[in-house]
Order: sequence, then structure tokens, then C-alpha cells
Amino acid sequence: MSNPMQTHGAFSWMELHSGDGGKAKTFYSSLLDWGTEDMEMPGMTYSVIVNGEDKIGGFPPEASDTPRWLPYVTVDDVDARVEKARSLGATIAMEPFSVPSVGRMATIVDPVGGVIALITYEAPAA
Repeated sequence: MSNPMQTHGAFSWMELHSGDGGKAKTFYSSLLDWGTEDMEMPGMTYSVIVNGEDKIGGFPPEASDTPRWLPYVTVDDVDARVEKARSLGATIAMEPFSVPSVGRMATIVDPVGGVIALITYEAPAA
């Protein structure tokens, strides 16, 4: 089985942007038996969703006016894919940026209004 964090075009992560991560954690932990692990990041604590032994997503602490799930798709080159998306009619909601120890990512809105994040994961430390 391939690793979605290393496979171009694979859905690899999900985030729930809600503004109430505590309530979301309680709901999904009870509904789906998910666990969570807090991860310290620059300026925030990020709650990672854990399903069994797999880390599958997160509950970011930022507030959101419109709660929504944001799927991440692994790509070979975020910057190149953002430019291609732009040429195909996408709007860039968040230009490419890097997160240390995670990777490079961007958020796009496709021509029909679908929102996805593109990500190239940083290679794991040897």
C-alpha cells in the first residue's frame, strides 16, 4: 500500500476549521473513537487527529467564520501546481508557504468553488 504523504495526487490530511477545536475533539472522539495529540508549533498548539496509530488530520486553533473540513492533497511541487491551478482558472486563497518540519503548502479554490490545500511534505529526518 502506498503512503499518501508521498504519493502525488493522493488525499493525505484533513483539517476541521471551526473555531471550537475542543467541542470538535469531544464530538469526533466520541463518534469515531479518534484520539488527539497536541503538537507545539510556532505561536500555537495544533491538535493532531489520531486514528489507531495513524495521524490523519487536525483541529487548528484558528477561528473560522464558516466551519468546514479542508482536505490536503499531496503534490510533487506546490509552487508549480499553484501556478498550474491559476492558469486553469483557480483562485489562490493562500499563496504557498512553508511550515518547518511539515512541508510547503497552499490553498486553492477551483473554478467550481471547491477548496483544497496542496502540500509537499518535508522529507522525514534520517
